[in-house]
Amino acid sequence: MRKSIDYRRVHPGTEDYVRLQRFAESFDHHINPSATTNTLAHYKDGVLFGYSDHVFVPTVYPAFHPEFTKPSDVIQVMNDWRAHAQLSGNVGYIAVPSNNNDGKGNFPEHVMQKLGLVRLNRELYWPT
Repeated sequence: MRKSIDYRRVHPGTEDYVRLQRFAESFDHHINPSATTNTLAHYKDGVLFGYSDHVFVPTVYPAFHPEFTKPSDVIQVMNDWRAHAQLSGNVGYIAVPSNNNDGKGNFPEHVMQKLGLVRLNRELYWPT
């Protein structure tokens, strides 16, 4: 018979979280609190044997028709999305094309800065 595995969410700032951080350090891993991550401790028959970070990060891929969209519309949509994501307990990432050969659909860096958004220099991958 297989041993029972139990997953328990561990919240930053608790004694359980500190214990889990020490446990992770015992095998050269580090757990850092993040607003976009839920950390779950893994127990087998009551004995801690691992953990996992579950990232819940909604990402928006905006698209605006140039004939019907004003710059103020883009600003409002971006700000509305950010507020919605943050009120939902998430950071709320905005994804834009990083390389578009036809030159359409790109948001230049200066426009993103005006919208109050910062480039994270991260790539997103999707399972195929």
